[in-house]
Amino acid sequence: MTKIYTTKDGVLKEARKILGRSLRSIMSDDVVDIEEIEQRLLKYGSRRKGLLGELVEEFVFGLDVNNRAEADFNIAGVELKTNPLKEHTIKTYVSKERLVFSMINYDNIIHESWETSSFLNKNKVILLMFYLWLKEQDILDYEFKFVYLLDLLHDISEEDIYQIQKDWEYIVAKIKRGEAHLLSEGDTYYLGACTKAANSRVVRDQPMTRTPAKPRAFSFKQQYLNFLIQKELLGKDVSNESIFKTRRRLTTIEDIVKEKFTPFIGKTDIEIKKIVKWDIKKEPKHWKRLLVNRMLGVKSNKIEELEKANITLKAITLESTGTLKESLSFPAFDYKDLVTQVWYDEEDEEMSEFHAQLETKRFLFAVFQKQKDNKKIIFKKFVFWNFPMKDMPEAEEVWNKTIDCINDGRYEDLPKISDNEIIHVRPHGKDSNDTAETPQGTQEMKKSFWINSKYIQKALENVE
Repeated sequence: MTKIYTTKDGVLKEARKILGRSLRSIMSDDVVDIEEIEQRLLKYGSRRKGLLGELVEEFVFGLDVNNRAEADFNIAGVELKTNPLKEHTIKTYVSKERLVFSMINYDNIIHESWETSSFLNKNKVILLMFYLWLKEQDILDYEFKFVYLLDLLHDISEEDIYQIQKDWEYIVAKIKRGEAHLLSEGDTYYLGACTKAANSRVVRDQPMTRTPAKPRAFSFKQQYLNFLIQKELLGKDVSNESIFKTRRRLTTIEDIVKEKFTPFIGKTDIEIKKIVKWDIKKEPKHWKRLLVNRMLGVKSNKIEELEKANITLKAITLESTGTLKESLSFPAFDYKDLVTQVWYDEEDEEMSEFHAQLETKRFLFAVFQKQKDNKKIIFKKFVFWNFPMKDMPEAEEVWNKTIDCINDGRYEDLPKISDNEIIHVRPHGKDSNDTAETPQGTQEMKKSFWINSKYIQKALENVE
């Protein structure tokens, strides 16, 4: 018979019993047949998503495991979420992955509103149970480090709540347009729509078109979850500079950026410097990024809202003809680590680092353009952009070719900018002496994936 919990405090009190312990130790207290549990692990595979959560429900809380439309602790109104942490630096933890909520029902959600949504009904109060993930450790031995009861509408800032609501509404609007197959985590800011399927061949019907779509679930982006971990669990001061500090009304990240940037459109760099009271005498190489920061009303590159939303701010400059010469770089990869990754792990629902960067990252381009005399530049526009899902298969091809070339030791054959219209590989080091070890034990210049300049230029042209 399942145990009944009537209050949030009762749920939290029970959860705290596992702090500093593992499931195996809890099971030992209750004289559970560990061998029978380990047989279940073998049957389903230790990487089965949700298995650990099910074991927590069963052996920590005494619940019958089922797929509930309502919260796990229905009477208390609490939803249970277990999530892995990994050690980042000494005594510091970060989330290993995003926090996944309930599946998105494409047929039903188009009839919902935010206030009465199934998402809020199920996830308004969340019991977060974080355990330390170690690669070679059995899931029964993971140590639980933190438990935290999160009231979604009261424990986070009103700005964040408003942005989460707008993210939910954006996802629903896209489904209503028959574009569920084009959803991407990079579309939104804090609340995403992540892929969630047994394998990449699994698709679902969507109501507004015959085009099938991947199953997706709501999720807190990994960067936003890390913000909550650092602030609420570790008690750290995570107050980077904020672009919301002078806001006069409740608004979204996109709207506040528009409000900040719009007055500068069409102005030269000299005019902008006067307006922002530019006081940097010796201009560094990255002076345009510093200028963009001032335009946003901050001085640091660490901007809270952009960090939480996994937004990369780039100041780019078009030639007087409108041509973009600069390609968009990603972090240099580790040759030996790269070849151990897979593009998409169907069973564990994990992506290669590059795939994750393409699908989850959002860019904010501050676009300048040179004038014909090349003596000054003007601020032309700003563009929010994320990599479109329709081009993901081509990105996968480039990634696979890169893996093949590295495994074969054919470093001269890595994908070039002339080989593909979207992505290529090229050096990403300080100089020719900045190298990394290869699987063959040799040293090669550090390299990274780059999105082609012409591809970015075309994306910019399509946004007015």
